[in-house]
Amino acid sequence: MARDMMLTPDEYMALMRLLTSERESEGTSLADRDQTPTPPVRKRSRSARASDKKLSKAFKEANARYRKKDGSLRSGRTQADIATLAHKLRKKM
Repeated sequence: MARDMMLTPDEYMALMRLLTSERESEGTSLADRDQTPTPPVRKRSRSARASDKKLSKAFKEANARYRKKDGSLRSGRTQADIATLAHKLRKKM
């Protein structure tokens, strides 16, 4: 092709359809080619699951203490304060 030659949108779409159909006829589709293999899922230990459950409860408690009824943070409190309190509460559990 010459460098000064331009394709119309219809010609471009026709060319893309042709390329796509050739790929699919070879046995591969775009979806198959784009997917990367996923690593196997590791089973979490019982203690890790228990720790997660405790931390979840602790975060609920910390949020209840440091937030107003409308959901906004109390004056002078930050997300970091909530996380710190949640970790302290989890240690006590």
